[in-house]
Amino acid sequence: MSLTRLRQKRKIAVVALAAAGLTVGTAAVFAAATPVPVKTSPRNEITPAAGDDWLAWSQSRQGRPKVFDVFAQQTGRPAFKVNPKGSQAFLGGIDGTMLVYQLLRGKLRSDLRLFDLTTRRHRPVPAGINTSKWECCATVSGGWILFDRGETYSRDTQMVLLRNLATGEQRVLDVLQNRRGLVTAGQVNGNFAVWRRCNPHPRCRVFRYDLATASATALPVPQGKIPYGPSVNTHGIVFYGQSNPGCGKSVQLVKQPVSGPPEILASLPQGRDVGTTYAHQISTKPQRELITTRIYYDFIRCKGSKWDIFSIDTTDRIPLPP
Repeated sequence: MSLTRLRQKRKIAVVALAAAGLTVGTAAVFAAATPVPVKTSPRNEITPAAGDDWLAWSQSRQGRPKVFDVFAQQTGRPAFKVNPKGSQAFLGGIDGTMLVYQLLRGKLRSDLRLFDLTTRRHRPVPAGINTSKWECCATVSGGWILFDRGETYSRDTQMVLLRNLATGEQRVLDVLQNRRGLVTAGQVNGNFAVWRRCNPHPRCRVFRYDLATASATALPVPQGKIPYGPSVNTHGIVFYGQSNPGCGKSVQLVKQPVSGPPEILASLPQGRDVGTTYAHQISTKPQRELITTRIYYDFIRCKGSKWDIFSIDTTDRIPLPP
């Protein structure tokens, strides 16, 4: 994901709620919490992702605030750079000790790379994922990789794709060809995936996809609000930013349960905005009805364009399986 894409202005969207086969019921225990700083160095830090014992992110270089590398850090240990020397990269996601990220070579080539956090070695990317087109914005979960192909705001055919790394099965979740529009992958997590579609921008909506039923649901957004940066937890609860037109205009972090109305997790001060979100469910043993999801997000001060990473926790009651 490029910094330009993160800075796209949100204007206006009208989103319809579609009913589709998601059946997990949830009840929120609390909707608001205190944001916690995660990465706030003098450099720009964006596109966070996390696992049980790992945190990864994209960080700008000294004196070059728009050139980024991917870093990973195990709890209690120093961070290390992931992408090869001479390249630029943006983070995608983490599943266990597997990391996926976007590798840029020059201005015209963008591919995806898999990286083993334990061995600190790259893993082969299955054939058919990388092409001569622009591949971007990937996350990985349970053997599935979610990503988009084709440059936004171009003559390219843009697609959001879901591909099984083991079997090669590929599902086309969305397709768009519109120089004034975009489709961008959000996150795959367990049995759910989310993405954003604008046709054209700023008529945008967020979709949640159930892998088991192969059904998609368009999420509700208040008229006049623009949704962006969606993520999802393993129970299908979706998180995203929404705002009025422009950077830092009445920005809110929103939680959309599988059933029921959306909830506001946090309202940001004027002049502050969000680029992406990433949902990670905090593990508990034994399994409990109360689950906590930690939402990581990159946070921009619109004046000066300084990016940092924060997180916020939210807890829900999920009925245990019989």
